[in-house]
Amino acid sequence: GFYQFFPTIFGDELYPLEYTNEINECADRFGLDKPLLAALILKESGFSPRAISRAGAVGLAQLMPATAAGINKREFQYPDYDLFDPKTNICFGAAHLAGLMGTYNGDVTAALIAYNGGDGAARRYLVARDMDVLVTETKLYAPKILAARDVYASMYGNQLPAGKTPEVTPVKFEVPKQPNVKEFWKGFVKDVFARFFSNN
Repeated sequence: GFYQFFPTIFGDELYPLEYTNEINECADRFGLDKPLLAALILKESGFSPRAISRAGAVGLAQLMPATAAGINKREFQYPDYDLFDPKTNICFGAAHLAGLMGTYNGDVTAALIAYNGGDGAARRYLVARDMDVLVTETKLYAPKILAARDVYASMYGNQLPAGKTPEVTPVKFEVPKQPNVKEFWKGFVKDVFARFFSNN
């Protein structure tokens, strides 16, 4: 691929790859594309297992402790775990992303938006199909990861064999219809009169 011919400064240094075995194992366990998981780790922590965000997200995949606790209960049932442990964090992150992929019918963009900005952000995107409805950080998050994913697939194809890209069936969320105030009051008055005359 094109990126295989990049000088080191444009390749390995900008798109490093560590914890290859852990990424492959965890991606296989949860049916994720391996270059995608590597790209997520790059964006979240720059492959720093001790990373802690200002919000309190921890480790390579930057998981909030409460989110990790839910993932553990659902997927692993470990009596104890360490989010600074690379394999643990990568597998928890893979489980989280895979769960979001399931929620949004395989829509990778929506899953990544939810990973960064939560379910509300993903639903706003799915209704509008427009990144401009998102805050700047979340708006840029998915495109950056998807672009990095392509670089990882090209640079590290032998180390991170890409999985088959699933066909995406977009989830459709309808905007709730606003209630018709006139019809509401008409029905309310009609109901009041009906109750009044039925009691007399």
